[in-house]
Amino acid sequence: MSDEPVVALESVSFAYDGPAVLENVTLTVRGLEWACIVGPNGGGKTTLLKLILGLLRPTEGRVRVFGEAPERARPRVGYVPQYVHYDPQFPVSVMDIVLMGRLGLRVGGPFSVTDREEALSALDELGIAELSGSRFAALSGGQQQGVLIARALCCRPDLLLLDEPTAHVDALVEATLVEILQKLNQRMTILTVSHDLGFVSSIVKQVICVNRRVFVHPTEEITGAVIEDLYGGDIRMILHHDHGESEKD
Repeated sequence: MSDEPVVALESVSFAYDGPAVLENVTLTVRGLEWACIVGPNGGGKTTLLKLILGLLRPTEGRVRVFGEAPERARPRVGYVPQYVHYDPQFPVSVMDIVLMGRLGLRVGGPFSVTDREEALSALDELGIAELSGSRFAALSGGQQQGVLIARALCCRPDLLLLDEPTAHVDALVEATLVEILQKLNQRMTILTVSHDLGFVSSIVKQVICVNRRVFVHPTEEITGAVIEDLYGGDIRMILHHDHGESEKD
């Protein structure tokens, strides 16, 4: 495996039309890491993902993904957004949704047999291949989330980005999702945005705290600790190396 970082941000700042959303961010994510991105609403978590995807360009600094500009690396990246806007009356099938993950690998024309095989393989990896002919709108929230992950996997990515993957699923689906992501992490780097640090804190090796500035921390479980201003629910202590002390982020 190359020593080249999967994701590298160097002194990156970004603003829409007003104050900086992200300021002087330097971040490195290595191959086969699984990191959780946490922070308050409006802190810049989704903006950080969009910079990595090349959907936004930094006001200052440089972003590299697999050693090149994010736009060029995009075919190697799978993305599961927090929200999907669609007309529930539109008769789109599960297979239609998953095949969208192949669009960046094609130059036009109908989907090929290979495209459909890859889509079915992605659904099978999520354990929902039997839903391929179902209407997307008729599925449960957990099933829809599985389909969206399958869409991201359909291009066989080396980096998987997930924005709040457990926001609309129950505890059982969440536990299943953790197992699936653990398996996927054996062959790809994963970045997960979450308000629920307990979702992955016992699994990931680092937490990326985003609130205009970015700090990377190891996690250490603390039973009963609560950080109401950010999370609510199961919380973990984050150790700030540069402070040498525990701090509630």
